[in-house]
Amino acid sequence: MGNMKLFLASLVLAGSALAEPHLASIKIAVTNPTDQARPAEGIVISLADLRKIAPDLRPGALIVTASDAATETDDAAVLQTTELPSQVDDLDGDNKADELAFQVDLKPHQTRIISITYGDADRIFRLRDDYPKRTNALFATKIQGAGWESEFNAWRIYFDPRNAIDLYGKRRLTLQLERFATPEYPYHDESPDGRDIYEIGDALGIGAVGAWVDGKVIKVADVDKRSWRVISAGPVRAIVELVYEGWKVAGKSITLRSRFTQWAGDRGFLHTIMATGADNLVFATGLPLKQNVPALYSDKTGASLWLATWGEQVVLPGAKATGSLKDTNLGLAIVTSPGLSVDVNQDANNHLLTFPLRAGTATWYTAAAWDQEATNNRVGSGNGKEMRENASRIMPAAPLVSQQQFLDFVKGRAARMSAPASIKILSSKAGAQPAPADTLAPSASKTYKQAIEL
Repeated sequence: MGNMKLFLASLVLAGSALAEPHLASIKIAVTNPTDQARPAEGIVISLADLRKIAPDLRPGALIVTASDAATETDDAAVLQTTELPSQVDDLDGDNKADELAFQVDLKPHQTRIISITYGDADRIFRLRDDYPKRTNALFATKIQGAGWESEFNAWRIYFDPRNAIDLYGKRRLTLQLERFATPEYPYHDESPDGRDIYEIGDALGIGAVGAWVDGKVIKVADVDKRSWRVISAGPVRAIVELVYEGWKVAGKSITLRSRFTQWAGDRGFLHTIMATGADNLVFATGLPLKQNVPALYSDKTGASLWLATWGEQVVLPGAKATGSLKDTNLGLAIVTSPGLSVDVNQDANNHLLTFPLRAGTATWYTAAAWDQEATNNRVGSGNGKEMRENASRIMPAAPLVSQQQFLDFVKGRAARMSAPASIKILSSKAGAQPAPADTLAPSASKTYKQAIEL
C-alpha cells in the first residue's frame, strides 16, 4: 500500500510541475561506506543546512522517500519509491525545527537517493502516511525519573542523587513505558509483557555518567539544581535531556547536560554529555559488576571501544527481590564513539570506561539484550490493514539469545559508529518534483520485438 501510494504521489507531483508548483523537492545521497548491511540506519539532517538551499522549506509539512537509485539521473527514471517515516525535532525549545530524522535500510556499499518533498500542508498530508509511534519518553514519579523506550527495551534514570540508569526488559516487543509509569502498577512483578529486570544497587548504573577522581567513582549527586525535558517522542526517535547545574566534584562546580537518544527498533540508546567548567576532569561510564558475570572488552585497535557483560544477571521478580534468576541470560554493553581516549578501570561496584572529554563533549551507546525478549509476541495471521500499515515499516531486529550473537551485535555497532553513513546534499536549490523520465517523451508505436523486450 505504501509503495502504491508513492507511485500515485509521483503523478500528483508531476502534475504540479506542469502547472504552478505547490511542492518542491531536495535530493540527498546516503551511502553505506562499509561491507556490512545497515538495517534501519539512523539519519539526521540539519534543517539549517536544508534552508540554505530552500529558504521556503516547511519542516512541518514534508515527506521523505527513498529509491534504490544511486544517482540523481537514475532516480529520475524510478517509477516506485518507498516512503520513510520521519520526524522533525526542536532541540533547543525555541519552537523552531532543528533536525530532520529518519531511518533507511542500506546494503553493503550502497548509495540511495533520498527525496525530501515539502510544500502546502493540504497537499503533503494527502500523500503522507500516518506513522506508528515506535518510541516513547516521559517523566513520572512512579518510575522515579525520566524514561525512554523502543519496542525492545525501556530505560529510566533516577532523578535523585543515585542518577543511575535502570532497565525494563520485554517479552513482548511493544511500547510499555506508560504502563510502567501508571500509579500502583507493579512493574517489578512477573508479566507476559515486560518488567524491571535489573538490580542497580550501589552501582553507577547501565551507561550512566560519573567522574573518576583519585581512583573512585563520583556520582552526579551533589548538585545545585536538576532539570529535565522530553525533546521528542515520535515514530523515529525519542530524545530526553537532563541538566545538572552546580555539580560539585574534584573542587569544581560543573554544568553537565545528559542527552539520551532512542531510535525506533533499537535495543540501545545514545548518551551524549556536554559539560562546562570541567577542565581536566576524567569522566566515567560503565556497567554494574555482578558476581559470576565477567566483563568482556574490545582490544584497543578499533576507533570505537566496547565493554560488555553476558550472563545470569536478571533480578528475580518482586519489588524487594535481590537474587538473580537462573537459566536466563542478559547482555549489557557500552560502545564509545570514535576519538575518545578511553581507559579501563574497575571498583567494587562497576566495570568502568574512563575518559576526558573531547571539545567539552562525549558520546557512547548503551544496549541490552535479554534472551527472553520476543518470547511472548502476539500470534496472528495478520490482515489486509496490518499489511498495508507495515508495508514500508522498518521492523525491529531479531532477538539475541546467545553470548556470541550479542557480541557480534556489539562489534557490529562499534563498526557502525566507527564508519557512519555519509550524507551529501545533491540539490543546489529545491525544485519541482519531476515526472519520471520515460513519461516525458511522446509515446510511439512499438514493434512486436520491442514490446517483447519491455
